[in-house]
Parts: sequence; C-alpha cells; structure tokens
Amino acid sequence: MAKVGGEVDAFCTRCQLLLAHTVIAMVGTVPVKVECNTCRNMHRFREASTTVRRPTGKATRGGLTLSFDQMLATHTTLPRTYASTGLFAAGDVLDHASFGRGFVSAVKDPGKVEVTFRTGVKTLIHGKR
Repeated sequence: MAKVGGEVDAFCTRCQLLLAHTVIAMVGTVPVKVECNTCRNMHRFREASTTVRRPTGKATRGGLTLSFDQMLATHTTLPRTYASTGLFAAGDVLDHASFGRGFVSAVKDPGKVEVTFRTGVKTLIHGKR
C-alpha cells in the first residue's frame, strides 16, 4: 500500500521509462503526485501497469523497471569522451571524467544536454566554442 514518502513504480514523463518514484501527495489511497528517484522530476502519478512507448519504439510493459545497465545497453553508439566543445544528440553514449559512462537522454536547448549516468541525471553544456 502506497503512502506519502513511500516508493511506487510509475511512468516518468521525463525519462520515458517505468521507474521507482517517491510519493509526494495522495488522495485517499491513490498517489496523485510523485517524484522520480532517477531524474528528480515531479509530475502526476502515472500507473505502472499500462503499456508505454519509449522513444526507441520498443514497448515497456507494466511492473518492469530497467536498471541503468539495461538502459545503457539499448544505446548502441560507441562512447565518446565528453568535452564541452563536442556536439551531442539524444541517444549518444559518452564517458565523463567525473560521472563515468552515460547516455544523452534529451537535448534541452542548443547549448545543453540532459545525460543519464548511474548516479542520476545531469545537465551538461555542449557545443561551446
């Protein structure tokens, strides 16, 4: 049974995956607001038992939580060493000196990318001249 401060599996609107979330608010016995434990995005609770479409086109079925290694394995590009002068696109795999290996989960604007690492999601600059 879910409770405020407890964990539930939910679909993350930013990560586009079923992941563990912390319950922020409830109405009765139903969670209504949650925070993703991976990217820290707060959003409405989305039931984990529905079929979801990921950007790769593969379906994820309810109750399935992917580990970082499983998510990284879906990205088949060769890792590149991160540099702020490099240009990166969604799906690129990179090696960062401090955070280790990760993959670009989103391009936020022309100068920033969101990268998912084992320790969490970081916003990094790219394309700097």
